[in-house]
Amino acid sequence: MKKYLILLLTVVLVVSVMFGGISCKEEVAEDTTEEVAEDTTEEVTEDTTEEVAEEKDVSIYKLASYWPAVHPYYESVKKGLAKHFEDFGIEIHSQIGIDWTQPTENEQVEALVAQGYNGLMVFPLDAAGANALYEEVVEQGIPVINYGAPTIVPTPASFTLATNVKEAAKIAAEKVCEEMDYKGGILNVLEVVTDPNTILRKEGVEEVAAKYPDVEIVQTIGDMLSIEECTEKISNALAAKKDEINGIVTTGYNPTVATANILTELENDSIAFVGIDDDPIVLKAIELGYITGTFGQNPYCQGYAGPVFLELLIDGAETKQEYVFVDTSGVVITKENIDTFLDELWNAAFELAANAEELYFK
Repeated sequence: MKKYLILLLTVVLVVSVMFGGISCKEEVAEDTTEEVAEDTTEEVTEDTTEEVAEEKDVSIYKLASYWPAVHPYYESVKKGLAKHFEDFGIEIHSQIGIDWTQPTENEQVEALVAQGYNGLMVFPLDAAGANALYEEVVEQGIPVINYGAPTIVPTPASFTLATNVKEAAKIAAEKVCEEMDYKGGILNVLEVVTDPNTILRKEGVEEVAAKYPDVEIVQTIGDMLSIEECTEKISNALAAKKDEINGIVTTGYNPTVATANILTELENDSIAFVGIDDDPIVLKAIELGYITGTFGQNPYCQGYAGPVFLELLIDGAETKQEYVFVDTSGVVITKENIDTFLDELWNAAFELAANAEELYFK
C-alpha cells in the first residue's frame, strides 16, 4: 500500500511539472509574440509614414523650365536642374522653344500650363510682353519666376534669378580698361539685340568707357546668333579698325567663343579681351594667355536654386516682398582662379538654395 501511495504521488508530481512547463512556455511565447507584433507594427507604421510623406512631398510639385531656343548657356542651367533632382528628388521638365520670339514663348508656356505644370521658371524674351503672359498664368494659381533676365516691374513674377547683367558688363569693361592702362579703343560686341539684357550690357560698357578720358568705344557691333556669324562680324571689325582696337568686350556667349577662337589663332599678345561664360574654348584661351579673362555667370545656381523658390511658393510660403531680383552674380575667370572658379559658382548655388526660405520668405 505504501508503495502504491509513493507511486501515485510521483505521477502527480510529474504531471504537475509537465503542465506547469507548458503553461510557462505558452506565457513566454504569448509575451514574445506580443512584443514582436508590437515592434513590427511600430516599424511598419513608421516606414509607411515616411514613405507616404516622401511621396507626397515630391508628387505635389510639377515644375517646368522654359528656355526660348537652343543656346550653350542653357546647357549649364540644365546641370543645375539635374543636380537639384539628385539632391531633392524633384524633377523639373525642361522645355526648349524654337525661336527667340515672345509669341512662340506664349504658346509654349500656355501648353505647359495645359499639361498641368504648377510651377514655372521662364527666361522672358520681351521684358514687357512676358508680363501679360505671366498674368494669365498666375491668375490660375501657378507661380512664375524669371531666370536669366528680368521682366519690367511691376511684374506678376515673384522672383528673378539672374546676373545683374549691367554690373557684369561694367566689371568686364573695367578689367579691359585696366589691361589697356586706361587708354585706347574698345570694340563693344553685343549678341541678340532682342534680348532684354542686351541694352543693359551696352549701357554698362559705355558707362565705364566714359569714365576714362583716354578710352573710347571705336565701334559697336551686334545682332549675331551663331558662332559662324559672330566670327565673320568680329573678324571684319578687327580688319577694318586694326590699329584702333586695343581692347574687346563681349557680353554674349557666342561672340565670346568666336573672339577667343580668333585671338587664339592670332596668338594675341596685344589686345585686352574679357568675355562672358565658361565655354571650354574660352577657358583654353585664358590658360594659353591669348585672352585676359571671362565673366563667369552662374547658370548652375539658377538651375539649382530656382526650383527651390517655386517649391516654397507652391507650399504656400509667404514672400517678404511682392517681387525680388536675386542677383546670382558670378566671378571673373583669369589664369589665377581657372582651377577653382567652378567650386565658387556651385558653392554659391548651394548657399542660395539652403538660405532662400530665411532670406526671402516670412
